[in-house]
Amino acid sequence: MASDDVPRLVRRPRYVPFLLTGFVIGVVVTLVLVLGVGDHVDNPRKLVLYLGILLGGLGALAGGGLAVWLERGER
Repeated sequence: MASDDVPRLVRRPRYVPFLLTGFVIGVVVTLVLVLGVGDHVDNPRKLVLYLGILLGGLGALAGGGLAVWLERGER
């Protein structure tokens, strides 16, 4: 390494906060949707479980995608 070569500092993004935030937003949307449905559902616990898994996963995926997109923009 020559004396004029300066090592470049590489910052790695923190994906976990983006994933968790997306998951939490998905679960909150699930709760709002289930509360909006009211008594029209036979088993609301199953609906919360299935929609929570689905929308929480989609929210985590969207949060991860946002983190990658923001990281690519810094380059």
